[in-house]
Amino acid sequence: MNDGIGTRWLAGTLLGLPLAAALCTLSILWLPAGWWSGAVAAVLMVLPLWVGIICVCLLFPSNRSAWLWMAGLNLIAFGGLWAARLAGSIPAAPAF
Repeated sequence: MNDGIGTRWLAGTLLGLPLAAALCTLSILWLPAGWWSGAVAAVLMVLPLWVGIICVCLLFPSNRSAWLWMAGLNLIAFGGLWAARLAGSIPAAPAF
């Protein structure tokens, strides 16, 4: 059942930004020259990826499925970041 745009765009907007940031971070972790060599490119890629995620969210058949898929993908992406952190692939944030 297609219920119009509803809140699918909101799911893509609110849950798409952290998903885009996590995916861009995951993409640079294992670069041969180190993650810092791709940090600027990853930051620049967050915006186009976020817009793409919002567009894809509009293709879901219902608002509920958009929210559930986005929440699930965020859990997977941030679980991957957490696993990489536990494996020592991501350095700890410096204490100021």
